[in-house]
Amino acid sequence: MPVFRGAALIAFALLATSPNPAAAQNATPSSPVGAQDSRPAASATDGHAQAALFGQALDIIRQNYNGPVDPDGLTSTALKAMAGSLDGHSVYMTPQEFKDFQAGATGEFAGIGTVIEVADGKLRVIAPTDAGPAARAGVGAGWFIRSIDGQTVERTTLIEATRRLRGTAGTTVAITFIDGSGHEVPLVLTRETIHLHSVYQRRIGSIGYVHITGFAQVTDRELGEAQADLLKAGPMTGLILDLRNNTGGFIDAAVHVASRFLQPGAVVVRTGKSASATTAIVASDQGEALRRLPVVVLINGGSASASEIVAAALQDNHRASLIGLVTFGKGLVQNIFPLAQGAQGALSVTTMRYYTPSGRSIQRIGVTPDLVVARTAREAEAAVKGGQMFTEASVFNAPDNEMQLKRDEPDTVEGPVDEGPQPDKPLFAKPLPDDADIAADFQILRALDVLRANSPDGANPARAVRLYRRPPPEARAVVNGS
Repeated sequence: MPVFRGAALIAFALLATSPNPAAAQNATPSSPVGAQDSRPAASATDGHAQAALFGQALDIIRQNYNGPVDPDGLTSTALKAMAGSLDGHSVYMTPQEFKDFQAGATGEFAGIGTVIEVADGKLRVIAPTDAGPAARAGVGAGWFIRSIDGQTVERTTLIEATRRLRGTAGTTVAITFIDGSGHEVPLVLTRETIHLHSVYQRRIGSIGYVHITGFAQVTDRELGEAQADLLKAGPMTGLILDLRNNTGGFIDAAVHVASRFLQPGAVVVRTGKSASATTAIVASDQGEALRRLPVVVLINGGSASASEIVAAALQDNHRASLIGLVTFGKGLVQNIFPLAQGAQGALSVTTMRYYTPSGRSIQRIGVTPDLVVARTAREAEAAVKGGQMFTEASVFNAPDNEMQLKRDEPDTVEGPVDEGPQPDKPLFAKPLPDDADIAADFQILRALDVLRANSPDGANPARAVRLYRRPPPEARAVVNGS
């Protein structure tokens, strides 16, 4: 199943191998890509004994608790605790929550337009949905939610927060956010119907620009349509593939998208229980239209999961230059297992890891761009001062990088000169940037520089670039101690 995009009901950065929940109808997890689990399987006898133990405890509570007891509620609570104890990406969904999940994954629904998660007991915005109410109001990736309609969200579950944020289109919800500087930002947002459209395109002279918001069932078809529209306007000398704030989706969709830029048979991603036991997923033949075109991929800390697969595939195959900031760092795959065909809910379980074509694990470390560039001066300063505040490493019980690789926080970041006191324009307040948005987006401008440097329509312009440098360790110690 894909990540929910657009409303508040989000299974964070969920990367699945198949969009069809019928592929896993049983409660027993199986490896969907053929990877082998080296651990001994639990016997049926063990499972029966554990089920009997749970049943005995439930009966004791029902018969002896001094107060009303809801057996279904107790069971749901137990299942949620069990799945949630594994990692921050595994979860049990009740039947209604699973229905909401399916609706959000395949249709349209009303919400404020945020991708959210619960991290360290706090409700946090992973990314605002492009052109949604939250994005237009300036809500940023990494902001926390303190209250909804005056009620605190402390110790609120993701599902409960979702229920409170979603509603009927046209109704309002009052939310108190905490921005990246720790300041309260109270907003009243009007819920809207969020349409799940994942690909937007335009021309910038002879260069094509494609923004993919998420990897859904329709993404490859939409990318094909966008590709055709771009080529109708004439030959292209390069293409910008914008994956910033793209939190993931189907692994199938990611492979199809990467295949449009790679030679058939090139490795897109490797999946398995460990680096020593992986299955390579290779590119299919998606035609030659984009295969030889110079490409720049834009990434940032909101690029996660399936978007990291595409970025790493093009980087490892030397097919594109990556520009931006280090990505989120989620190298795990979840599968959805409906229980009793969904009548008793479903389990989302982390089933395996994925690795780049060269065999690297990006779990907790992300994908490092070839050219480290911030969108604005303030973003550059934040990147060199403290790095990224929300990454896979901050997700509850996030598995370690088994290769013991460390996240690369560059000491130097390119950015524009200081813009002064005016606030930054929010990224993707509308999904397709116009000329004014491009002029204010230093990452897009640098991508254009790279592509134009080797194209017939112009040399690399003399753009003013400022290098923002990380303070030396002794200076950081003084700052941290003040």
